[in-house]
Parts: sequence; C-alpha cells; structure tokens
Amino acid sequence: MSTKFIYLILVVMLVFMVVEFLFVTIGRRAPFEIVYYRSNLEYDYDGNATFTTVVGLYFKDERKREEYKNAYLEASKEGLGKYFQDISKQVGREIVPYDYTVKMEEKGGVLEVTEKTFLKGAAEVKDGVVDTGMGNLTIGMSGETEIVVKIPEDAVLISAVPTPTVLEGNVLVWRPKESIPFPKVTFRKGSER
Repeated sequence: MSTKFIYLILVVMLVFMVVEFLFVTIGRRAPFEIVYYRSNLEYDYDGNATFTTVVGLYFKDERKREEYKNAYLEASKEGLGKYFQDISKQVGREIVPYDYTVKMEEKGGVLEVTEKTFLKGAAEVKDGVVDTGMGNLTIGMSGETEIVVKIPEDAVLISAVPTPTVLEGNVLVWRPKESIPFPKVTFRKGSER
C-alpha cells in the first residue's frame, strides 16, 4: 500500500468520526431553550407542601414542540413517582406525590408548562421544627429563575439557607443567577416556645 492511500483512509476515518461526534452531540441537545423557571413551594406544619412549577420553553421547530408536548404528557405522571422515589433515597425520608396536574399553553411563542402537586413528606418535622432541606439536591439555573417558599402565616422563621433575595413576612424569594442548593428553610409555629 502506498503512503498516499493510507493517508486517504486516515482522513476518511477522521471525517467519519467528527461527523458521528457532531451527530451524537447535536442529537442529545434539548430541542428547546428555557426562557423562565418559577417554582412556588408552599409548606404546612406537618411537613407537606404544594409545589407549583411554571417553565417557559422556546422551540425553534414547531414539530419538535408538538412531539415534546405529546411525549411529556405521557411520561410526566409516570416519571414523577420515579423521580420522588430517587429523591426520597437521597434525602433519607419518604416523599410521596399526590394530586398531580399538568397544564400546557402557548404564550407568545413560548410553551408554558405548569405542574402542580401535593407532596407528603416534602419537609422533615422534628420537635415541632419544620426543615425543608433536601440534602445535596441543587436547583440548576436556566433562563429567568425565581423560587418562592411560603411558610404558614403564623410561623416563626428560624433560618433560611441560602440567604433569600427577598424576605417579606412568610414569603421567601430567591432569584439566583447560578445553581443553588435546594432552599433549607426551618420554621415553627409562632405560639410555641
């Protein structure tokens, strides 16, 4: 074999590997951009909470948007149970989702997905103190992000980590620019000493 022929084979193989790499990388990329993410977490004294999450997704390809909507509606309820089983193992307590609803609507070219679920065991309760911490769980940031934690109106706030952007009465708000730990808010009933 001539040296020219070997170089040609190497070039063809290299081009093939680069094309395959690009195809795999592009194929794994999400078909949307996250425009905004808002999560409202409302806790009670029993360690239960209602989580309402609103995510705005922008799709360049309308066909991909429709495929996503159909696949999401089929998989979301099934995936929710599995997701919270995994989270339960990570945080060391059982978190069980109930009353799950999902709604999708188009708003100015953005697909808005709203999920609402009641979670039993969302927080740990010990000696009357409610702790919303979720261990090492973090919230990754994309787009405009807002996380709101609401505690009962008569609750006494003990601590909040990380420090909220806004604290007004029983409402704590984070507007992070990067990933943060899941908010660890501790509180108790106001009448207890």
